[in-house]
Amino acid sequence: MIDLLNGFIADAMQSDFFAGGLALGAFGVAAATLRVGLIMLYHFIMRHVWVSLTLDNRSAAYRHFCIWMEHNHVLAKSRHVRMTDGRWANGTKGYAPAPGRHWFIWRGQICRLERNINEKAKVGGSHNQRPMETLHITVLFGHVSSVLQWIAAGREIAQTKDRIGPGLHVLKGDYWDSLGDIPRRSVDTVLVDDDRVTKVVDDMRWFYAAHDWYAERGVPWRRGYLFHGPPGTGKSSLIRALASELSLDIATLDVGRSTLTDDDLREALMSAPAGSLIAIEDIDAIFTQRDGGERRSGVSFSGLLNAIDGVAAQEGRALIMTTNHKEKLDPALIRSGRADVHTELGLVGAQTARRLFDRFFPTEDALAAEFETRLGTTKHSPAEIQGWLLANCTDPTAAALATDLRSTLKNMAAE
Repeated sequence: MIDLLNGFIADAMQSDFFAGGLALGAFGVAAATLRVGLIMLYHFIMRHVWVSLTLDNRSAAYRHFCIWMEHNHVLAKSRHVRMTDGRWANGTKGYAPAPGRHWFIWRGQICRLERNINEKAKVGGSHNQRPMETLHITVLFGHVSSVLQWIAAGREIAQTKDRIGPGLHVLKGDYWDSLGDIPRRSVDTVLVDDDRVTKVVDDMRWFYAAHDWYAERGVPWRRGYLFHGPPGTGKSSLIRALASELSLDIATLDVGRSTLTDDDLREALMSAPAGSLIAIEDIDAIFTQRDGGERRSGVSFSGLLNAIDGVAAQEGRALIMTTNHKEKLDPALIRSGRADVHTELGLVGAQTARRLFDRFFPTEDALAAEFETRLGTTKHSPAEIQGWLLANCTDPTAAALATDLRSTLKNMAAE
């Protein structure tokens, strides 16, 4: 049998047709082996030579990276562009690289950018939706830290270039959506009768600079603030003023949303934009008692407490809660460690109200004095006083000399 097989092979090898087929088969096997080897080599190189980072337009990092690219003109020579509606980077209309692959060299490093736009997937609120967009950045012989530095540089540019005030971030679904800047507000515009606002500013400034202090003592780098008082006394205004004074952004979320779960809240606080303060306003309208009592949110009371100061709670960002009715809040929510600083923003007296009059009518000293006198010893909310002055902004005499200013303000408050 073996002799028969050997004879068959010897006869076949003398055939040019068989020998050619065998050679082609061997060549195919060699080519396939080479192809597999090249693919393995390519993946090896991609893993060890290239570094990559993926961003999408649900994150602030996406916007900051785009700002960095525009600022440094890294894609200025791109031949394939797309008209943008202003969401590419800094809010101005113009051109952006078209979807697809773009190459650029930055400080001797070869970089590749892949831009993908998914028209079917939408991000943003119901009135501000836009397509999902993804950027995939790859750097040859680079480091992830380099790309992160580019993002950080973009954030610094955004904080200093053409900004009208703090950036506003709102929790939309499972991500923070950047809504742009809001007008800057001076701390002096928050009317109080004493220096309590200054103390809050100094305390928060210390907190954001105290990372090492907390680390040395083994204490989580967290600090909570509770602003309480009647409506119209400046709680929201103080949040904006703090962000303006300390060059912070504002990350605000509605914990009363029925679709927000305990896990969503915890992850949202952990992933809040860097360089921001977190604001939860009107907390009394959502939680008035512990679990088992009145509940108006998809978030449980225990879930809220764990999100604020649990094992995985956020660090490095101040948390501000506001309420019109401090007495309705559970003591567990506003104890030290969750709300370390309690600041009451109340009604203001005539002398403080005069400061607002002086802002409206800076040259009317005599009328300002009359305005203060007519207010007497009564107190009003800054919102009431501002509303009255706005109603008479073109007539300082009418603003100061109302027949019964106190009754007028009282009636405005009742309305």
